[in-house]
Amino acid sequence: MRRRTAVLLALASGALVLATAGQTWVEASGLTGGTADHARAVGASAAPVATAMAVVVMAGALALTTARRVGAVVVGLLTVLAGVVIASTAVFAALDPVATATPAVAAVTGTTADAASYAVTVWPWVCAAAGVLAALTGAAALASARSWRSARRYEAAAGTPAGAPAGATAAPAATVDEMDAWDDLSRGHDPT
Repeated sequence: MRRRTAVLLALASGALVLATAGQTWVEASGLTGGTADHARAVGASAAPVATAMAVVVMAGALALTTARRVGAVVVGLLTVLAGVVIASTAVFAALDPVATATPAVAAVTGTTADAASYAVTVWPWVCAAAGVLAALTGAAALASARSWRSARRYEAAAGTPAGAPAGATAAPAATVDEMDAWDDLSRGHDPT
């Protein structure tokens, strides 16, 4: 997998998780003793960990743009872990709608009584799929990181002086003492 593809897939999966955070995951109906006869549990309250992990995945995607090989491996590993957490949190929320909707039901009724029925929407499953995509993207980044070229956008090629044409070569460099480099920097000369 190319670096650009990994970045785009990680961004897309994180954005998809964040998009599901505002959607209704579980709808409880048949409530008694409250201000309404139904309550909705949205993704952000049903699985706040998934939302936080989506931010981790998106930050990892941005880190992949400039990460070197070791950094890409670390980011890939974190993306895999975040994707697994997202997927498992969303699946548990979908499989246990009573526990998922309990805070929303309590806010409407003021009690801990269960609703008459619970309906799980498609959104926790979409979130779980996005978590799986993030985990697979992280695994692909782990596998591909060795083949990626290092991001050396801001470094001059070896043997080419900074600001020189591509074909120019540098004169042999004299050994620079660290203190001399700091002194040059203090005088306004960039020792690099």
